[in-house]
Amino acid sequence: MNRACKNMAAVTSYKYSLLSTFTVDERKEVISEVTGEKQDGNTHIKGEMVNTPVDIYYIDRTIYNYDSFAKKWLVIPSSAGNSEELLISELNPLSNFRFKQIKTVEKLGFEEIDGTECLLVRCRPSIESQLLETMWKDFEYRIWIDFRTGLISKAELKAINKKMTSTELNVTVKFSNLNQKIKIAAPETTAKN
Repeated sequence: MNRACKNMAAVTSYKYSLLSTFTVDERKEVISEVTGEKQDGNTHIKGEMVNTPVDIYYIDRTIYNYDSFAKKWLVIPSSAGNSEELLISELNPLSNFRFKQIKTVEKLGFEEIDGTECLLVRCRPSIESQLLETMWKDFEYRIWIDFRTGLISKAELKAINKKMTSTELNVTVKFSNLNQKIKIAAPETTAKN
């Protein structure tokens, strides 16, 4: 389990899909549903967040955000050296898998993910994300590990809201194209004459 997390931290490129939901008193609300790709610190995501279409690039510490109402790209430079870490898990899904400590790992068996046999494990770690820890508790992860490569193919996170214990957070992320060449270029931000 620790090895799989360390292996994922060393991956330089991947594609992913991420679904994030709240369940409040058995009513499910979608927070975000995006697909993304990362290459050497550059990121592109597209999908929907809080019922709003999103198309965001994060390249060389600059954010390009497509404003679907104005039909133009907003360019937001960032001076912070590690500003991507300040951004949401949709831009950096691996931020959800940085653990301080994993006490017990329970092997649940094997399952196939996209044609690959994976070891399914469950754990309840203490996590490094202050953003998550501020609002959530009782973190439970189910992680599918490709035992041939030692990389994570899919992961699910569940947590309970600290103030409203009837509210549950669910995040599901699937990874593909690990360490394969992915080209991410900034969008054309000026109108052509």
